[in-house]
Amino acid sequence: MLAAGAMLTYAIFTLLAHPCDSMRDELLAKSTLEVGDSRATEAIDAHSAIAFLEDAVVEAPRRSVTVLNEDSCQNGTLNLEGKVLVDKKLTLEGCRRLHGEVGTEVTLKGPLEFEGGDLSTSGDLHFEAVEVFQQPCVRIGGNLSTEGHLSFTNCHSTEVTEVFSLESGGGALFVKGTLRQEEGVIAFHDCSSTSSGGGVYVLGELQQSGASAMHCNNCSSQERGGGVYVHKHLKQSGASAMHCNGCSSKENGGGVHVFRHLRQSDHSTMQCNNCSSEECGGGVYVFRDLQQINGSAMRCNNCCSKGNGGGLYVSHSVQQDDSTIELDGCSSGKSGGGLFVGVDYNYTAGKAIFRSCTAAADGGGLYAHRFMSQARSALAFFENCTAARGGGAHFGSTNVAGKMEFRKCRAEEAGGGVRIDGLEGSSFGHLLLKQCSAPQASGLQGRNVSIDHLELVNTVDKGIDAASLTISKMSIEVETKAIKPDISIEAVHLLVESDIDCRQLRQCELIIPASAQLDVGNLTCGLGAGIPMPPRHGCIECPENSTQVENSTHEQCKPCPTGASFCYAAKLQMEPGMMLQGADLEPLHCPNKAACPGGDLPFTENGRRMCEKGYGGPGCVECREEEGVSYLMADSSVLACAPCAHGTSQHLLQWGAFLAQRTFLFGITAASILRAGNEDAKGSDVFINQLMAFTAVSKTIVAAVMNTDTAQSVKTDVVRSLYALASGLSEFGSGQGAGSTHCLMSYVGLEATELYGVHLLDLAIATVLVLILSLKSFPVALVAGLNCFLPTILADFAKYAVCYRLKEDALGGKLICKHLPFEKEKGFATVLISFMLVFATALLVWLRLSRSSSDEETVPCYKAFLTKKYVKVCRYFEAERLVRKVLLATAAAALPTATYPDVQMTVLTVITGTSLLLYGIYQPYHEPEWNWSELALLVTALMLISIASTVISNEIHWDKTEFGQKTMIVGLGATVSIVCCGIMMKIGLEVWRERRSKAAPD
Repeated sequence: MLAAGAMLTYAIFTLLAHPCDSMRDELLAKSTLEVGDSRATEAIDAHSAIAFLEDAVVEAPRRSVTVLNEDSCQNGTLNLEGKVLVDKKLTLEGCRRLHGEVGTEVTLKGPLEFEGGDLSTSGDLHFEAVEVFQQPCVRIGGNLSTEGHLSFTNCHSTEVTEVFSLESGGGALFVKGTLRQEEGVIAFHDCSSTSSGGGVYVLGELQQSGASAMHCNNCSSQERGGGVYVHKHLKQSGASAMHCNGCSSKENGGGVHVFRHLRQSDHSTMQCNNCSSEECGGGVYVFRDLQQINGSAMRCNNCCSKGNGGGLYVSHSVQQDDSTIELDGCSSGKSGGGLFVGVDYNYTAGKAIFRSCTAAADGGGLYAHRFMSQARSALAFFENCTAARGGGAHFGSTNVAGKMEFRKCRAEEAGGGVRIDGLEGSSFGHLLLKQCSAPQASGLQGRNVSIDHLELVNTVDKGIDAASLTISKMSIEVETKAIKPDISIEAVHLLVESDIDCRQLRQCELIIPASAQLDVGNLTCGLGAGIPMPPRHGCIECPENSTQVENSTHEQCKPCPTGASFCYAAKLQMEPGMMLQGADLEPLHCPNKAACPGGDLPFTENGRRMCEKGYGGPGCVECREEEGVSYLMADSSVLACAPCAHGTSQHLLQWGAFLAQRTFLFGITAASILRAGNEDAKGSDVFINQLMAFTAVSKTIVAAVMNTDTAQSVKTDVVRSLYALASGLSEFGSGQGAGSTHCLMSYVGLEATELYGVHLLDLAIATVLVLILSLKSFPVALVAGLNCFLPTILADFAKYAVCYRLKEDALGGKLICKHLPFEKEKGFATVLISFMLVFATALLVWLRLSRSSSDEETVPCYKAFLTKKYVKVCRYFEAERLVRKVLLATAAAALPTATYPDVQMTVLTVITGTSLLLYGIYQPYHEPEWNWSELALLVTALMLISIASTVISNEIHWDKTEFGQKTMIVGLGATVSIVCCGIMMKIGLEVWRERRSKAAPD
């Protein structure tokens, strides 16, 4: 009951001095209203309590005033209640007990002294000075024990002594012996001293227990301890608390000054907010040792000093076990912005937290001569701390088994995270340095340092600087991906037992003297960096004209490859037609330029691939399955790949188109032969043959032009449609499709990847059609089969002989002939002999079928087809057309457009020019119109070859123009389409005319 009354009295007077809502709430939270007064019993909630207190304050002046004198203490006890006045300096001797009833107010016009022994207080007492004294408001000549609540307001001591005296000090309270606070609250408001202890001066020990609390608000001293000065030991236990707010001193200890030891235990707390000192210890100053155990806590917020220890200063040692030290926003004019420890900081368990602390010299968060911790569960945390050296902490030496974290700490000179300047060895268990920075050693600077686990997160530039450095495990992480930073680790002797992953960095350099010891695990470099040649070590950015495009490598940078369009340290692009193979970036020429678009390394989602979709292997000559689609060899070239279709309907459609094209062409040819007979040669048959011969050469020309870069870059739908028409007409007329027979065979379960499978299929189709027609006439079937299928079958032989080089001959490039049935010489001989035998046999059969005897009354239709259109002296001239088609098909197969376009154009020129010369000399047709038509088509073919050759040669000329190239390409496509369509129209008109002539009466 008495304790509750004392708390109520303390709350009343505090509310008078601090009438802010926040202070009211704080005091009400610490008070329990258990007063017998009817008004107090009605104050159930916080608002009722505040109303009750305000009423008590209003009624206070109505009460009577008791004036104290020398006789007020009866039988060693002084009981006070209501308003009490000390109207002059008063000394009471023999008082052993002081008790105040609820609401007791003591107004001091003179200081009050208790001499002659110890004093104990209880109840509720509030002392307020109305004048300034030359000594403390209350002076205790012995020990002081408190159980109730004491408050002192507006106590100012101006005591000045000529000779230093330990018994001078304390603005509000002076205790010559020991101050024992067993429960309740002692509060000092707006008190000051020209000596030490602006609030209280204790010459003996200060002991707190039993959940007691001491508050110093806005107190100051001209010497030490702006709020509290303890000359011997300060001991806290039993969840006791001490708070200093806005206190200051001219010397050490802006909030609390302890001349000897400070011991905290049993969940006790000491907290200083917004305190300052002119010298050391802006919040708390401990001249000897600080010991914390069993859940105790020390906190300083926004404290500052002009000397060492902006928040807390400990001259000798700190022993921390299962407790907390938390310093936030503190600063010092010298070292230890948060905490300064002169000798040892023994950190066993708990938390040591330093946030936003600043030091002008060393150790923005912490300065300690030695920092030691053997507990692996211990954590020391530093964040946003700044100093000239050792932005987070500065040690003479350290041996820490637990984890230390330094986040966003900065040093103006060296050691952004931590700096160690002692010669003796230092060690860390788990050291995390995140976003720390400094001009030198942004993470750590030390002498002989050993680290079990080092984490560098966004701590870059000159990361580590040590004389001797040993790291068991190391990891480097960069959270910002926009620009890769650099990091360096500098040491005289460096040992890193684990691998070092530098892939997130532009470069990480290990800097050691040339004669020093270096022992590290594997260095994993990222894009643009590689292992350098000694004397440099680490992952170094590739120099000019070298590159490293692997995301993970342990190799050196490689020279920029030949054929690169551009080549930087972390990126390169090859020219179209070139590709790179293997980790050595070996440049290879692609036989099929269209298969190599000029890829990027490293490949990105929007980048260009080294091989086009469906291509792979060295030189991109292999067909591969990709994205669920099978790519197999195209019929147009052994170096081209075509996508195979999905679904049975697509399979049937492609098979139908393949068979229909060959059957239709064979049928037209057979019909022309069968109707030849004894009638005169028909113009429609001549024009059909001329169309087939023209499309045989135009198909190759169109493919050559479409393979150029300029043609590939044309995106206009009109041009693409034009070339699709030209290509389709040429393929239809020549009887050779642009699809993939390999795909067709795969649809029926024949996974034929070699040429012989396609070759056998062409032979099989030709044989079946010939046999079917043989049921009517074997010679007719033979002539139709040779005319339609011999060029394709012989071209299949030529495909075996396709060879290419992936490197230039001068650089040791070998000739690769992957389709030859045997080794080169033997394979070439086999193919050539087979080709010649088949060609010669077919030509002899053709000539034999063309020969007619003079005694034949009726010329067979097949002979009429072969000879009647020509004059007698040129009756075997149909063989020229067969040979021309065979040679054109063979040239297109043996000299793929993608690999040998210029050679191919030359061969086509020779073949077509020879035919033009022969037709020009002999004029073999007996109808002049037919001769002129043939000559016109051959001249047109030569003109198209010339245009194609110009387009191909201009592709590599420095002075080419896009407009000129595109004009020639469009002109060529248009010419092919117009000529093919014109001949087809001519054929249609001829057929119509022939039928009308036959139907007309004689």
